[in-house]
Amino acid sequence: MNADMKKYSDYINNVSGNVLLGCDGFVDEVYQIVDVRQSLTEYTAMDNLKEFGELIVQRADGGVGLEIVPKRRCSGGFTPNTGRVAAFLGLQPTIIGLYGSQDIDPAFHEFKENCNLVSLGDSAVTLVFEFSDGKILMSALKTVADLTWEDFVEFFGAEKLKDLFADVDILGLGYWSLTPDFDNFLKGFMSQVSDNKPPRRMFFDFADIKKKSNESFLKSLDLVKQFNDKIPMTISLNEHEGAELFSRFGIPFGAEPALIASDLTSLRDEIGIDELVIHTPHFAVASCTADGEGYALQTHQKNVIRTAGAGDTFNGGYLSASLGDLPIKERLVIANAATAFFVTHATAPSKTEMLEQIEKGTDK
Repeated sequence: MNADMKKYSDYINNVSGNVLLGCDGFVDEVYQIVDVRQSLTEYTAMDNLKEFGELIVQRADGGVGLEIVPKRRCSGGFTPNTGRVAAFLGLQPTIIGLYGSQDIDPAFHEFKENCNLVSLGDSAVTLVFEFSDGKILMSALKTVADLTWEDFVEFFGAEKLKDLFADVDILGLGYWSLTPDFDNFLKGFMSQVSDNKPPRRMFFDFADIKKKSNESFLKSLDLVKQFNDKIPMTISLNEHEGAELFSRFGIPFGAEPALIASDLTSLRDEIGIDELVIHTPHFAVASCTADGEGYALQTHQKNVIRTAGAGDTFNGGYLSASLGDLPIKERLVIANAATAFFVTHATAPSKTEMLEQIEKGTDK
């Protein structure tokens, strides 16, 4: 084993820490769109998202009739998809969300043994139309949108709530754009850690920034900034969310990772938080107060079988890599490996599989 792989092996085989994630929960009903049907049992799926978009534009003055074929019904959302990576690395994360009101929905059964699973009610449903190069997600958000911090407090009670937040190393909260009461959740989370040893880091996935007004967005960012001195804050964004964040601050979003990393530092300083991360299918970049900036190239994956949840899986890898003292490049490499494995296997990697995936990568 060479020196590069030894550092990853030492970290992944000994990673430890308490992870608490809240507070969503989606059941993803995933479909393919039929392009050409050859017979009752054979068809060719529409494989390219851009081509699908062009079809919609071409028929904008009329209508579009499409056949869909179910692929799978599975868990979705920040808490399960992010928590899965931590669970497969043996961290037994606590994930709190909407996984079923009476019984745990079968979509979340995989988490019953390797996570501390706490359900606050019934899941939201997302219709996912999956292509090899992306996906369309349409969610019926009522159960997630209606969930409030007051509901959270009422469910646990004061004493259980105190125990829940004790000794947490990484605290995660998502999705800001899908959770109207997000700001109160953030305030509530912070109120619970004020009397305890603060977590090493708090981690956010804002999701679709475009959905929120600039006023609402800046208000939430200012709130994150206010708490940054107590707990170092990380915001992670995908390529499109990153471009939107840059545009809201009047900064062009470049194509080269080194340039994006440099601009990310300027943006992080302006926002006033500890860490910003952007992940794309081709590379991931980050800027952190203590570590400076860095990037890791992502090996192009062939035979992709699942894209919905890839970004959350990156976050799960990065979050797990943040439990120790790894440099920024190594944290990004681990997160990229988690994503690469997920899109080609539709699940998270074990410790052994994670190391094998890192070994396959060209940038480590």
